[in-house]
Amino acid sequence: MAQPVRMLLAAIVVILATPLVERAGAQSMQTPLTPQIVEAFIASYPQVKETATGLSQQYGVDTGGADVSAVWQAWLAVTAAQGALNAACQSYGFDSFASWISTLTSIATAYAFAREGGGVNDQMATAIANIQNNPNVPEAQKQAMIQAMQASMGALGAIMPSPENVEAVMPRLAELAVLFDDD
Repeated sequence: MAQPVRMLLAAIVVILATPLVERAGAQSMQTPLTPQIVEAFIASYPQVKETATGLSQQYGVDTGGADVSAVWQAWLAVTAAQGALNAACQSYGFDSFASWISTLTSIATAYAFAREGGGVNDQMATAIANIQNNPNVPEAQKQAMIQAMQASMGALGAIMPSPENVEAVMPRLAELAVLFDDD
């Protein structure tokens, strides 16, 4: 259960740290996914990871770190490695390593929401109802707590994947779990 949450956080870090990703709106940050794109990503992941691992000594990038998103982000900054990384991605139909990273971000986000995100809104609504119905909490404190919860819900909405992206990853959750849990 912690792994999907870690992947969601990794996806968020990649989104926020990558200047190559458009930041115009919540869902415009996402790469639209199709079953074919998800399939290509799954097929490409071992090769791209192997390429990055093979280049790690040459370029001094530590690929064994606990923060998966930081490792992939580090590769975006190694311009000398882009040719090899682009080639690894292009052989699976991706335009570039940067577009592959954007796809990774969208797939990881959709994966995390498909696995864990469905009940978040219900849990938040229950928490707000519990706050409202608690006679031991002063009204001003209730309002402050509810505002904080609603702000959290807004932040969550800003990273929520499109329904189409979630639908595209659903049939491949088990395969994605193997890829993401491997890291």
